[in-house]
Amino acid sequence: MVKLKILSLFLSAWFILASCSGTDTGKSKDTSLKFIPVKIKDKKSISSYDGDLHRDIYIYTERVLIKNPPTDLEELKKVMINYRNKKGVPLDKLDTDLYSMGFYRYTDDTSYFLTHESYDTWDGQTKYLGSQEQDFLGFVFSERCPADTTQWQTHVLWTIPNEEKLKKDGFYELKQENIIPCPKPKDPYQ
Repeated sequence: MVKLKILSLFLSAWFILASCSGTDTGKSKDTSLKFIPVKIKDKKSISSYDGDLHRDIYIYTERVLIKNPPTDLEELKKVMINYRNKKGVPLDKLDTDLYSMGFYRYTDDTSYFLTHESYDTWDGQTKYLGSQEQDFLGFVFSERCPADTTQWQTHVLWTIPNEEKLKKDGFYELKQENIIPCPKPKDPYQ
């Protein structure tokens, strides 16, 4: 009987300690910046986005979720570019026309795609990472220069969060900055 009371007391104390250790005091929240690549089966695709239906272009796409992204726009652009430069595929190793790395805020909705692929629903809707408009942060993308396809130009594209525009038009306003332009073609007369 004494052993049963001691065992009962021990289990009760252990349960109380275990339940208290899981409480969040607000001090343990991780606010550090963290990048989480989304593994896509097939990163290379074909498109004719440039309007020339007789010329397909090859696009290499990567997607990355960011936990605790910077709220300052200039800082956000800087961390996206730095991540792309450090972790992205070197441009001279690509056999594509365009290389794009898209960045999304890490949320419950976007983290779904870390373990699931895009899919079509019964009512014809498609669930894919790009449909998470409210969590899109921006792209860093490079495309081959028209005059010299051995050269690349790089752009950064980001969203301007505007809830009214999202409600009215269904998307945020996008801005783009050319960070590495194509070299000027050589003058054949010089």
